[in-house]
Amino acid sequence: MVRILVLTAQDLLELLDPKSLVDAIAQAFKKYSKGETVTPPRTVFYVEGNWWGIMQSYVPGEGVGVKVVNIIPSNRERGLPTIQALVSLYDPVTGSPQAIMEGGVLTALRTAAASALSVKLLAPKEKGAVAVIGTGYQARFQLRFIKEYYRPSQVRIYDIRREAMEEYKRFVEEELGLEVYMAKDHRDCIKGARIVVEASTTKDPVIYGDVLEPPVHIVSIGAHTPTARALDDEAIEKVDLIVVDSRKAVMEEAGDIRIPVQKGLIKMEDLVELGELVEKGLDERPAITLFKSVGLAIQDACAAGLAYKKALEKGLGKWISI
Repeated sequence: MVRILVLTAQDLLELLDPKSLVDAIAQAFKKYSKGETVTPPRTVFYVEGNWWGIMQSYVPGEGVGVKVVNIIPSNRERGLPTIQALVSLYDPVTGSPQAIMEGGVLTALRTAAASALSVKLLAPKEKGAVAVIGTGYQARFQLRFIKEYYRPSQVRIYDIRREAMEEYKRFVEEELGLEVYMAKDHRDCIKGARIVVEASTTKDPVIYGDVLEPPVHIVSIGAHTPTARALDDEAIEKVDLIVVDSRKAVMEEAGDIRIPVQKGLIKMEDLVELGELVEKGLDERPAITLFKSVGLAIQDACAAGLAYKKALEKGLGKWISI
């Protein structure tokens, strides 16, 4: 008999607070950039035209995590989440399964933690607005985590779906207590913002260089396929420092990096990994910075390992035997 701890979405929300998860994620990225994790390339495939991924990693101190995840935009019409996932955690010494947990919330939490880490390291010292492009499920966690490190004077939002904007506006005002401006379009949204968060499903640019006003830090977690772009050429060329979760991953999967490199607009050697930034820091923050993320399995393994340890401490979750 093997005993496995099952953690629900609600369990994860109680266990993984922003500060502890951001600190753990920072160490995981540092270990990744130093070559201390075991992180094979993810397997990506398409089923009925929708993106599926299998991601696996061993992070010392956290365990071996394996995630099966899919992104199905048409689930909105079905009343189902557009991102669904399941994460399993294993003991790295014995190989025994330790936990199974809901992966949609875990993905949102670990993604937000990486974005918040980039904000902690790169956000302008000057106060101002945070712009959010794409106001779906991920965007809630992005803002909830980011505000722990940068308190915006205003939240400027835009989504092609009016109802999504209105629902997000209520969330920001009622749960986060922040002032909201509903923008007319993408350009109106990012105008004058000190932080720009792109959490959309766009395939074409929504962040334009001619609108960016320094100092500004850009977080782009959407446009995660080789041909999709969230930033136009002018925006990429204006960025003083580009930080990525993984050079290899973004060159394989992110059109925002892959295409400008192929065009000669930016160079691979100019990219800095988030783990390297954690390790070395910066003497001063450049005027325009970008964190481009496609998501790494180390984040899932790290978040799962932290959730498991905290669940044992607090007695949360349900044990099953198989």
